[in-house]
Amino acid sequence: MSARGKNLRTILLIGLMIASFILSAGPVFSAEKKVVLNKYPQLKIGFTTTNFLKFLPVSLDNAKKMVDLAAEIGFPWIELRDPSATLTYEECKQLAAYAESKKIEIGYALQVGLLDPTFWEIFSRGVANALVFKGPRTIRTLAAGGEFGTNPKKTAWNLDEFYKVVKRADKAGNLASSHCLRYVAENSFEVIKGDGLGSFGLTEFFANVNSNVYWQFDTANFFAVSRVYTPPEAARAFLEKHAKKMPYIHAKTSSAEHKALPYLADNELDFGIIFDVMVKNKSYYVAIELVPGNTYEETVANHKKSVEYLLSKY
Repeated sequence: MSARGKNLRTILLIGLMIASFILSAGPVFSAEKKVVLNKYPQLKIGFTTTNFLKFLPVSLDNAKKMVDLAAEIGFPWIELRDPSATLTYEECKQLAAYAESKKIEIGYALQVGLLDPTFWEIFSRGVANALVFKGPRTIRTLAAGGEFGTNPKKTAWNLDEFYKVVKRADKAGNLASSHCLRYVAENSFEVIKGDGLGSFGLTEFFANVNSNVYWQFDTANFFAVSRVYTPPEAARAFLEKHAKKMPYIHAKTSSAEHKALPYLADNELDFGIIFDVMVKNKSYYVAIELVPGNTYEETVANHKKSVEYLLSKY
């Protein structure tokens, strides 16, 4: 073989080695390339900043870091978790402008239950904050609150609580709607269905609230958080019935042992089933929620691992 032929062969071998390395290294994350699923290109994959509150408490600077991280990985949006609406309206306006400059949408989320004594104090501040963000135009709270947190054996609302929780949800939904927002309540501790007489769960809740109350589905909570385990087929039936009232979801994995994981993997209710229902009902926003790692860096790595999982399967 001539020297020229040997050189050409060497160049080709090096090229193949480089290509093999790039392919084996997984997806390349960049601000220019958004995370898009092959089977579900309509979905907007983002994350909730609650994943990082352990390391970055609520502040304007830390919220900007979350926007930067979203841009770095290629997420088009984030759910901004401001548990007690401590960010001011002016800070939210600054954050909204910063996010828009990075082409990142924001959905606004509180961490307060409907029956908590501070609900209206927090929610009223939250509505003002949520107004400034471009994105799903939502304001989120928990449905269940301190009434479950103070009683680890509680599985459902009693009749008196249920009357109050529905009345408060209706009022919150009306207030949000009057400001062109959608109020969404997340499923957590409560049973999926009570007996309708002395115990009331999520099924009774959504059968009684008005049309201004929406649902924020957490894909693991029926299995890993609810005080009564929900069979996947029951969770699927509930999802299919209520998906039209579901502006976005938390994508979180519940393992076969009914434990929430620090990264996305196969869920007890398959993500493919969930994504099919979402697309059919034109619900496109997905916020990855993870159990935080031991460090900020580990948690970032788990977000990238979760993206790799989604891209490889969907």
